[in-house]
Amino acid sequence: MQPSDTAYPRFKSRPSPAELERFYTPTQEEKACGALAARAPTTRLGFVLLLKSFQRLGYFVVSSQIPPVIIEHIATAMGRRIDREDLRRYDESQARRKHLAAVRKFLDVQPFGAAGKALLCEALNDAAMTKEDVADIVNVGIEMLVRSRYELPAFDTLVRQARAARAAANHTLYGQVHGVLGETGEVFLDALFVVGDNPRRVSPWNDLKQDPVKPTVHGMRELLARFEQLSALSRYNAILKSVPLIKVSQWALEGNALDAASMADLAASKRYAVTLAVLHHRLGVVTDDLCNIFCKQMSRVSQAATEALQQYLMDNQAKTDEILRRYASLDAVLKSDEPGQAQLLAVRQTIASRPDLCEFSRLHAQYGGKNECRFMAPVFASRRSELLRILSALRFVSTSQDASFERALTFMLAQRGRSGEWIVLQSATAAYLSLPDLGWVPEKWWQLITGMAQREAPTRLHRRQFEACVCAQMVRELKSGDMCVVGANEYADFRDELVPLDECARTREVYGQEVGLPVQDNAFVQHVRGLLEAAARKADELYPENPFFRIIEGRAKLGRHAKAPLPEGFALLDQALTGKLDALGLSLLDVLVDTSQWIGWDRHLGPLSGHQGKLKEEARRKILTTFAYGTGLGPTQTARNIADISARQISFVDQRQASTEKLEAAITDTINAYNQFQLPRYWGDTRRAAADGTQWNLYENNLLSERHIRYGGHGGIAYYHVSDAYIALFSHFIPCGVWEAIYILDGLSKNTSDVQPDILHGDTQAQSAPVYALAFLLGIKLMPRIRNWKDLKWYRPTPQEAYQHIDTLFTGEAIDWDLIACHLPDMLQVAQSIRAGRISPSTVLRKLGTASRKNKLYFAFRELGRVIRTTFLLDYIGDEDLRRIIQAAQNKCEGFNNFAQWAYFGADTITHNVRDDQLKVIKYNHLISNLVIFHNCHTITQALKELQTDGMKLTPELLARLSPYRTHHLNRFGLYEMKERHPHPVDYGVGFET
Repeated sequence: MQPSDTAYPRFKSRPSPAELERFYTPTQEEKACGALAARAPTTRLGFVLLLKSFQRLGYFVVSSQIPPVIIEHIATAMGRRIDREDLRRYDESQARRKHLAAVRKFLDVQPFGAAGKALLCEALNDAAMTKEDVADIVNVGIEMLVRSRYELPAFDTLVRQARAARAAANHTLYGQVHGVLGETGEVFLDALFVVGDNPRRVSPWNDLKQDPVKPTVHGMRELLARFEQLSALSRYNAILKSVPLIKVSQWALEGNALDAASMADLAASKRYAVTLAVLHHRLGVVTDDLCNIFCKQMSRVSQAATEALQQYLMDNQAKTDEILRRYASLDAVLKSDEPGQAQLLAVRQTIASRPDLCEFSRLHAQYGGKNECRFMAPVFASRRSELLRILSALRFVSTSQDASFERALTFMLAQRGRSGEWIVLQSATAAYLSLPDLGWVPEKWWQLITGMAQREAPTRLHRRQFEACVCAQMVRELKSGDMCVVGANEYADFRDELVPLDECARTREVYGQEVGLPVQDNAFVQHVRGLLEAAARKADELYPENPFFRIIEGRAKLGRHAKAPLPEGFALLDQALTGKLDALGLSLLDVLVDTSQWIGWDRHLGPLSGHQGKLKEEARRKILTTFAYGTGLGPTQTARNIADISARQISFVDQRQASTEKLEAAITDTINAYNQFQLPRYWGDTRRAAADGTQWNLYENNLLSERHIRYGGHGGIAYYHVSDAYIALFSHFIPCGVWEAIYILDGLSKNTSDVQPDILHGDTQAQSAPVYALAFLLGIKLMPRIRNWKDLKWYRPTPQEAYQHIDTLFTGEAIDWDLIACHLPDMLQVAQSIRAGRISPSTVLRKLGTASRKNKLYFAFRELGRVIRTTFLLDYIGDEDLRRIIQAAQNKCEGFNNFAQWAYFGADTITHNVRDDQLKVIKYNHLISNLVIFHNCHTITQALKELQTDGMKLTPELLARLSPYRTHHLNRFGLYEMKERHPHPVDYGVGFET
C-alpha cells in the first residue's frame, strides 16, 4: 500500500502557480516567527520550509523531500538564495530539532506520543468494526488525528496499526458468530466440506457455488433444487444480522475463492463465519437467478405465442380472403335491383353456406386479430409446473399500497392443485376475488380469463388462462419494481436504499449548487421550461440559414457533413512515427513489465483477505496472470509458452488475489497516470466520454449467454465508457437482450479516477426519456447519436406554442409541467441517493424502464426526460459542430472496442461459465488495453520529441490526428519471454512547441 491509496498528505510533484501562492507563500506572522526562531538566513529559510511543509502535510520532512519548485517559491518569498548544501547541513543540525517544537507550538499541534497513540488505536478499532479496506481505516485514523491536532506518524505506522485493528475486529466478529452457532451448528456446517457418498466426488461446498446452466425447463428444475438446498443450509443465517454488511460481503468474497480443502484449513471460528457469509450471498444470487430465469421463460412463452398467432393468421389467410370476397358480394347484392326478399335470401345463403367463416369471424372480433394472449396457455402448459414452483418458493411483496396483484397471486397459487377448467368465485369462501382485485388484468386478457366482454364482477375464472396471465403480469411487475422479492439483491425494493426524504430536504440546496440546478419546484420548472423554449426559438430562427437541415413535405432531413481532410504533413509524420515505434521491438509482455514499474498497478492484486502477500516472485506471477486472462491465452497456454511458471501458479493468483474491485483499482491508477501526459490534451476533451457495447462470445451453458439479433451467436455485451482522450474509464458485462441505456450512467457514477466527464455520448441504445431525466438531475449532459431521431416525438412547451419553420417537427402533445413539479422531491431523492453512493443508476433505471400504473415516479421521470430530449434534439439539428463532436466521440469508443478485441487474441470466446469470472476477464482485458494505451502515449511522446528535435515541425492539428490505438509495433505471437527490463522513468512534463 502506498500513501496515494489513502488520504495521507503528500506533495504534488507539479503544483500550479495558484497553489504555490495559496499554500506555500509565508505570511508576515510566519516570517516574524522564523526571525525569532533563527538568526542566520539559511537557518531561517530552513525553519520556514519546515513550517510551510508541516502546514501542508501534518508531519515533518527534510528539505530533500520537498519538491524544488516549492523550495524556490518559499526562498523567493523570503528573499533568499537557495544553497542545497546549506539546507542539507540544516537538516542534520541541532537547530532543526529545536525548531520542531517551535513549529508545533506555533501551529498548536501536539507530538504523536502516548496520548496520540491511544487516540489513534481507539479510532482505528472503531473504524475496523464497520470498514474492511485498510485504506478506509487509515483515513479514519488520519481524520481523527488531524481533528484532534496531533502530528501525523509515519505512513507505515498507520498501515501497521490499521491492519492490526482490522485483524482484531474480524477475530472478535468471528468469535461472536462461533459463540452463537453452538455445537449443533458446527456439525451441520462442517458436513459441507465432506465428500461423503457423492458419486461425483464433489463436496457440497464446491457444488453450491456453481452458477446455473441455460434458462431451460431442466435448468429451472436444477435451480429450484439449488434454492431449496441453500434455503435449508441457511437456517443459521440470522446470526449474521448483527455483523456489518461490509464484513459479510468481504467474508463471502474470500469464501467464494476457497475450495473445501482450503476452507477446512481455516481456523474454526473464521471457517464458520465465512461459510455463513457465502451461504447468505449464494442464496441472494440464486433468488435473483430464479427471477431472471422466470422472466426469460415467460419471454419465450410470449415469443412462441406471437409466432403461433402469426402462423394462425397465415393458415387462415384463405378464410380472411374469402370473408372479404363475400363481404364485397353482399355489398353488390344490397346495391342490386332485386326485391328485398330476394336480397335477404341471397345474404342468408352467402352466410349460411360457410359456418366455419362465421366462427372464425366471431373469434376474430371477440379477441382481436393481434392478441397473442389466447395462444399462450398451450405453450405455458409445458413449463407450468416449474414456473408455479418458483412463484411458490419465493416471497413476493408489493412495493406500493396497491396490493391487488399480490392478492391475486396468492389466490392463484392456492388454486393450482385444482383440475377443473374453471374456478368458481364464491364470496362466502376463501375462493374469492373482487373486481378491484382484478383491476390489474390487461384488456386483452379479460375475456380469456372471465369469459365476459364487459369489466364486471366475474363469477368464475378460466384456470389455465388465469395462471398464464398472472405469470405474464409478474414479469411486468418485477421489471417495473411494483413487486419485490424478499432476500433478493437485484429484485429487492430499491426504495429501501434511498436516502430518507427528510435528509434529502436538508441537503437539497447544497446538491442543487453542486449540479447547477434550482431545486424548488416552481424555479426548477421555470428553468427547464426556459431551456426548451429557448432551444425551440433558436432552431426556428436559424432554420433559413441552416444548410444541413430541411423539412421537405413534412419530413425532416439532415444532410451529412463532409469528412475533414488530413492536415498537411500528416502522412510524413505518421511514417516517421511508425519507424521509431517499430524500432523498439516491443511485445505485450514488455508493455506490462514496463507499466508495472512506472505505475505500480500490480500492487492492487493481493490476497482477498487483505493480508500481505507471501508469494515468491509475486510481481512476475501477477503480471503473467493479467497477461493470461486479459489476452485470452489462459493459464495453460501461457505456462506452455513461458518458462518457470505453471498453470496452477497462474490460476492461483486469479482465484486468490484478483477480484473485479482490485482490477478496477489498477485500471484507475492507469487512468490517473495517463491523465498526467500532455499529449492527450490534443486528442480530446476529458470533460466528454462516450459509451458503447460490443458482443463477446460465450458458451451457451450459462444464464448470461443469449443470442444477439444484430451480432449473431451467443454471448454477452462488454459495455465501455471511453474518454474523449481515448482511455477507457469503466467496463461492464451485461446480457445481450438488455437495453444498454440502463447502464450508461453507471460508468460515470462508479468512475473514481481523476478524469471526471460530465458530457456523455452514446448511440441509439444509450437513450430513453427516463435516462435523459436522471442524467440531467445528476448534472450530466447526455448527447447521443440517435439513428432514427426524426421518428421520436418532439414536445411543445404548451399546446398553443407554434413555430414558423419547424412546427411540423412537434407532436400535438405538450409537457405536463405540473407532473414534474409535483414529483420533483421524489426525483431529486433518487438523484441524491445515487450521488451519495447508496444506489446505482442502473438499479433505478431498470425499474423506470417499464410503464406502470402504480409507479408514478416513472411518469415523472419520463415527462422530464421528454423536455431534455426535445431540447437536445433541437440543439442537435441546428449545430453542425455538435454533430461532429458526437460522431468523433462515438468513433473513438467504437475504436476502443476493436482495440480491446485485438488485445484478446488468444481466444474468440470467453471460456468461463461463472459470471464473476466472465466479468473478471472483461476487467483483465480492460486493464491490458489501458496499459497499452498508456505505454503507446509514452512512446509516441518520446518519439515526437525526438522528431521535433530533429527539425520536424509539429502543429496542434497534426498532434490531434494521432491516436494511441496503434498496434503494428507490438508483437502478440511467438515464444514469450519475460525479460528483466529497466525502463527510464516516465517524464509526464514533456511538452511540444506548436
